[in-house]
Amino acid sequence: MEVFLSKEASQSFSALQCGLPNMNTDGFLIGHKRGNMFFVEKILPSSKGFFSSPQKYFKLKKRLGDKILGFYSFQMNERQLKKILTPFAYGKIFIRLDLDITDRLEIKPFAIEHDQNFFLQPINLKSAL
Repeated sequence: MEVFLSKEASQSFSALQCGLPNMNTDGFLIGHKRGNMFFVEKILPSSKGFFSSPQKYFKLKKRLGDKILGFYSFQMNERQLKKILTPFAYGKIFIRLDLDITDRLEIKPFAIEHDQNFFLQPINLKSAL
């Protein structure tokens, strides 16, 4: 599996980095999938922790159709992670955004997988930048 970030999505992640820590740092990955390749066209900021309830997520999913590929987060914590390691997120992707010691953005993509428990499996990243 691979994730391809469009130029717009890459630039949006870079812009979010500039606003930390005052901005919300969670959201949805919007795009499409072909075979084992996820094409992230843009990002959609969300409330802290992605959504306030599963019903809110399903309402958004209904409006966007199959465009929600997964989730992203800066400063991920265990509570947030538990929200997406669930059956409805199986087969989607998660991008963790971190800053290295030089404040350079690190983009770490994962597939949300299941084998008795849900877990994050690292996958490859390709970016337009």
